[in-house]
Amino acid sequence: MRMPEELVARARLLAEGGPWQPPPALPAATVVLLRDGPAGLEALLMRRPDTMAFAPGMHVFPGGRVDPEQDSRAKVRGSVLEGDWADPGLSRAIVTAAVRETFEEAGVLLAVDRSGRPAARDGAWAADRAASERAGGFPEVLARRRLHLDADLLVPIAHWITPEVETRRFDTRFLAAALPANQVVDAHETETDQAHWVTPADALAAYGRGAMAMLPPTVAVLSELGRHRSVGDALAWARSHHVVPLMPRAVLADGDLTWVLVHGVTGAVVGPSGEPAGSEERGTR
Repeated sequence: MRMPEELVARARLLAEGGPWQPPPALPAATVVLLRDGPAGLEALLMRRPDTMAFAPGMHVFPGGRVDPEQDSRAKVRGSVLEGDWADPGLSRAIVTAAVRETFEEAGVLLAVDRSGRPAARDGAWAADRAASERAGGFPEVLARRRLHLDADLLVPIAHWITPEVETRRFDTRFLAAALPANQVVDAHETETDQAHWVTPADALAAYGRGAMAMLPPTVAVLSELGRHRSVGDALAWARSHHVVPLMPRAVLADGDLTWVLVHGVTGAVVGPSGEPAGSEERGTR
């Protein structure tokens, strides 16, 4: 699919040192929810309605933007807050946003009690999910249920930054997690019009024939997951995998635009981009 003309124009301005000023990329998080299915490893994909402002019509993993106010108030424990995550406050907010958005969008709560037991669905589940969607509600839900977030349940698997040509940009951490044994997916009716478990191979095949629209980061994550047979295998790989922040960038080559992948912090080129970045806001790829 061809890129929208306004994105091409911005790309040329950037490549030529023109006046386009990219907006800041806001912190965001998405959860690659995994389970073992009859045919092997499966991931949860949710299709965003065509009316959504961001990535309409795209099949995505549940997730969203960090809410600095409420996502900094939840109780988070675990070693993911160490190592490459240089800002403990931001990493805590990212983990919280990932769990909060997964609860609100997919009805799955990746939280545990003081004994380490996962949250259990009960008669108040729907009410608590609705309460979480209200401003500042998620930390109160956790406190009422006497739960905290165990960051070790969420394994960093990828880190993508929206291209500079977009007007809506996100700095997104992809975190893999296993579906808790006592929970099921219950998709949010307004934020998704389809939700299904699919093997990475089937998802990529559907993408290849044009039956399942996805953005390049989703395709890249599924391609990595396709090398693993089970949730255990995938999470073991992710724990040993060094995550590099990646961002597609347009460059001029003999007067033509081409796309490369750059390190999201240093700007160093790390490889060619598999396809044009497309437009997340307009739902093109």
